[in-house]
Amino acid sequence: MAENKEYMTIKDDKGVEHKCAILFTYYLKEYDHHYVVFQVEDTNELSAMIYVEQGDNEGTLHPIENDKEWDELEKVVADFLDEQEHHHGCNCDHCDGDCDCDHDHDCDCDNCDHDCDCHHE
Repeated sequence: MAENKEYMTIKDDKGVEHKCAILFTYYLKEYDHHYVVFQVEDTNELSAMIYVEQGDNEGTLHPIENDKEWDELEKVVADFLDEQEHHHGCNCDHCDGDCDCDHDHDCDCDNCDHDCDCHHE
């Protein structure tokens, strides 16, 4: 099962561009903000930014500066990651063939149905 990921490019504070995989978007009514949650490809770091749409599927990204807002968004990200772990079992999209499940065999990630029997629920 292949995933169709969307990507974006962000610049860090030194002006260096980083390719990022968009994991999901989210809206927090309490702050009236839309967010894009992403993973930076070269570091695998997860992060998020406020997305402000400006029409024609274009928009700008802004840093999240409110600690309470970050706390709420971190809960959403944690729920997303828990759901991904539950749905994808051994997370074979990122697997190197060794799922570290302490069994004597490696997971066959090329043929994995994302329901790895070696993980306990």
